[in-house]
This record gives sequence, C-alpha cells and structure tokens, in this order.
Amino acid sequence: MPTFNITLENTSPMIRYSKNWKAGTSGDSSADLYSESTFTLCQAQGDSLLFEYYGTAVTVFGAHRSNHGIYQVTLDNGQAFIGNGSGPDAFMQNLYTGNATLGPHTVSITNQQDTFFDVDYITFQTSVGQDGEDLIVNTFQDNHPTFVYTPDSSWSNSTDHLSWLSGSTAHSTSDPSAIATFTFEFLGSHKTGDAIALYGPVGPSGGQFSVTVDNNSPSSYNANQQFFKPREILYYAGNLGNGTHTLRIQISSANLQTLVIDYADVYTTASLGGSFLVDKASSSSSNASPASSSAPDPSIMVSQQSKSSTGLIAGLVVTSALALLATLGCMYLVWRLRRENKNSNPVLPFRPPTTSSAIPYTSFVGSSSIVTQYNVPPSAATGTTGHSYHASHNVPSSSGGASSAVSSTRAVVPSTSGYMPQGKRHVTNLSSGQVTESRRDSEAYPPQYTEGL
Repeated sequence: MPTFNITLENTSPMIRYSKNWKAGTSGDSSADLYSESTFTLCQAQGDSLLFEYYGTAVTVFGAHRSNHGIYQVTLDNGQAFIGNGSGPDAFMQNLYTGNATLGPHTVSITNQQDTFFDVDYITFQTSVGQDGEDLIVNTFQDNHPTFVYTPDSSWSNSTDHLSWLSGSTAHSTSDPSAIATFTFEFLGSHKTGDAIALYGPVGPSGGQFSVTVDNNSPSSYNANQQFFKPREILYYAGNLGNGTHTLRIQISSANLQTLVIDYADVYTTASLGGSFLVDKASSSSSNASPASSSAPDPSIMVSQQSKSSTGLIAGLVVTSALALLATLGCMYLVWRLRRENKNSNPVLPFRPPTTSSAIPYTSFVGSSSIVTQYNVPPSAATGTTGHSYHASHNVPSSSGGASSAVSSTRAVVPSTSGYMPQGKRHVTNLSSGQVTESRRDSEAYPPQYTEGL
C-alpha cells in the first residue's frame, strides 16, 4: 500500500503542550537554525507534551545544546526511552524514533530536569489502500462546494495575512455557534477518502476548536500561538475506510479569538474508489457547454504520489546529464576544429621584396590580367642573345572570383654592362617552359662585375 510521511511543525495544534511551554524567539541567536526558524521549549521538570497519530513509525526532532538535559519518551505505554539533550550545539537532531504496527498511537514526552528541552518538528509514517497502488491526494480549497459554512453570516472571507494562505482565500469565524462541515464527496459515483488533513493558520488570534469525524466523539485543539504561521496542519485523521465521510469543525473560544480554514487534503487510492478530481469536469452534465465541461475547478488541486515517480525523476536526471555531456562534446569538437584550422593556416610574416638598380621592372595591371616585364642584362662572357623563358601564373580575375591563367614573359636582353645577377644562375629547364629554382634563388646577392678584370 502507498506509504507517505506527515510532518507536523512545533506549532501544529496536533501537538498538545502543558501550560509551561513557550515559543522560542529571535532573541535566541540560534533560532534560524531550527526548521522554519521556530521551536517550542520548556525549562521545568515535569513539563510534558502529548501527540496522537495513526500510522507506524514516528520521529521527534529537536536540538542538542549545552543547557539541555534529560528527557523521557513513551510510545503507547511501552518501555520508556531516556534521552539526553545536553552537548555541543546541534540542530534538527533526532531525539527519538519509535516503530509500531499500522494503527492509532500516542507519544508522550516529559522533561526530567529543570533544564531546557525543545521540540522542532515531528514526523510520522502512515499508509492507505493496498500494496502496489498509487497514492492519490486531492486538495480542496476552502471555497470548494464540499465545504459548507453555517450560518453564512458568521463566516468571513477575509483574515490576517490572507495572501500567505493557499490560493489567497480563507474562511474565518469568531462565533462559537458557527460550524463548518466538509464532506468527502467529490464525484457523484466516487464518494471516498481514507485519510484527511485540515490546514489553517495559527497565531496570537487563533482560538480553541473541536473536530468531529462522522459520528465519533469530538477532539479538541488550540490554534493559539505566540507568532503567526500559515498552512499548519490543524487536524489529521486516518483509517477512515471506504465510503462518504464528514468532518465537522467548530470554534469553542468565546473571547473573540478566530478559527481560520484554508484547505483540506484527502488521501485515497483506486481500491477505495478514489479518483482524481479533474474527472469532475468530464463528468459534468451533458447540457453543459464544451467550455464549461472542460474547464478545471480553480478550487481543486490534484497530486499523485507513487513509487514510479522515483523512476521518472531518475530518468529525467540521466537524460539531462546525457544532454549536457553531448553539448560539452560538441563544444569541444568545434573548439578543436577551429584550433586545427588556425594551426594549418599560419600567418606568415611580411617579407618586403628585394630590389636592385640592376634589375629594373615595370608592372602593368589590367582588368583581368597582370603582365610583368623584366629586363635582365646578359653575361658579356657568354655572348648569348635572344634567349627567353616563360612562366605561367594563376592570377585571380576581376569577375566572379574565378581565376585565369596569365602568362608573364621574361626577356633576356643583350646589355653592355657585362654582369649577370647571381640570383638567376640556377634557372633550368628553360627549353620546356618550366622554371625550377633552387632554395638559393630566393636569396639576394650583390651583382658581380666582370668589366675591367
């Protein structure tokens, strides 16, 4: 069967304190280290609290501090547990854990010394339905039709800190004759709910009230606290079984204190005939318009808890992790590709051309070609004339970004100067029109003169 935990803060009316208990204040420098920055404490031997619940395991949380002492805990009149809260400061500590079979239980705690003892919060484990089922939790706002307030004139829709409450709505009263009833009937063919939790605020103006389930005896509680806190569990009941149930709430204070109702949670399963409240819209009258039959009721909230939700969360976590790894991998590949491209296309330093008065040249730049003419004086010793060689260069054209083959002609012209530039002494394969230069061709040498030797 679905198992879940209920947590009661120290200010919940479900925890009944003896008269000497008081709320911890901000004057304690460690107040913020408690859950929700609140705690309830006592200081006298014999101060006690009582807590009743329907479930199995129960755990009491509080603080270990140097000014705390010995306390005693009893579960269902069983063997007493003796604990010691003295020690270095440590907060939200497990002061006691008890285990029992599913059913109604009572926990009592008593301070054994004239030292401090405080309570932070209490959790207990409970369950509904059968094994393997999903837990269905339906939330009813105070303005849902399943809540009936009588007389209507005794109830108000305004209260202190209304925006702090669920849906910013609430019903409040100070009239002891005023009664609120809540019936677990949210579908015409499904009237069920195995457990219920009633929520409302507590504070300085909170009053005493009683709760009756079906035809059982009423139970009394107190919503009066030193500080205001919204959304506290005013009442919880379990093991109600299949069928229709009615909760009856009535304030019992007569000194202008108030009772405020915020919302109620109903816990059920499919085996109990329970279903989700969103089905209410689809089960509307056939005379209703499509818009009205499909619109959800704003006073209803639905949640589902099941073991399968753990697998879903794990799947989402794994998927998110894989997506993150894939993104990082892509970023790394792009970075590496850019780095390789940068390394494969190094930017070479500019090397100015070597000029010499012995090798004049002129350049002609046309619209689609570049022609460069070189006049190189021949060697007087060889006496050769009329020799020439041709080299072909690919020069980009001015249209479309295409390239065209442009021929540059270098003519060897006789000269009377009688010298040959040494940088051209290694030119070969002139007859085939190909030019092959050795590494030394790129070096500049001063001209060597032969005249007068």
